[in-house]
Amino acid sequence: MLRRLFQLVAVACPIGLFALALQPVQQRMYGGHGTQGILLLLGALVLLAVVEGLLFRYWILPGWSEKLAERLYSGSYVPGDDALARLVERMDMEKNAALLPELEKVVMQQRWRLRGWLELARLQLELQRDAASALASLEKAMRFIKSPEDAALLMFRAAQLCEKSLHDTDAAQSWLQRAADSHPDTVYGRRAAARLL
Repeated sequence: MLRRLFQLVAVACPIGLFALALQPVQQRMYGGHGTQGILLLLGALVLLAVVEGLLFRYWILPGWSEKLAERLYSGSYVPGDDALARLVERMDMEKNAALLPELEKVVMQQRWRLRGWLELARLQLELQRDAASALASLEKAMRFIKSPEDAALLMFRAAQLCEKSLHDTDAAQSWLQRAADSHPDTVYGRRAAARLL
C-alpha cells in the first residue's frame, strides 16, 4: 500500500512541476512574447512526456503487469491442487504405466480439458509404446473438446502420430485434410493445409 502511494506521488510530481511551468508560459503569452510561450510550453510537454514515460515503463508498469498476470492467469490456482498435474508429474518421474487407468479416470472427470487428453495420449505412447491407444484417446477427445482451435490441434496431433509412430501416411494425410477442411481459420488448420501433399 505504501509503495502504491509512493508511486502515485512520484507520478504526480512531474505533473505538478508542469503546472508550475504553465505560469511563465501564460505570462509570456499575455506579455506579447507568444512564440517564447509556445516554445516553453512545448519544451515542458516534451520533458513531462519523457519523465512520465520513463517512470511508467521502468518502474510502475512492470509491477502492475505482474499483479495483473497473477489475477488473470493464476487466481487461486495452485498446480499442487490440480489432480491431473500431480498425477502426470508423478507418472513422468516414476515412468509407471500402471497408473494409466487412474489417469484415464481423471481425464474423463475433466473431459473438457485439452491438456488431459494430450497428456494421456503422450503417456500411452511413451510408457506403453501403444500408438493405437494414443490415437484412440485423441479421437475420443474430439467428442468432448468444443473449441475449434483445440479440435484442430487434436487432429494435427493425430496426423503426427499416424505419420511418426504408426507409419501410416494415408491416415496422416486424412487427419491433415480433416483439420484443414473443418477448421481452416485456426492456427493448426492452416498448418495442416500447408502440410498436405
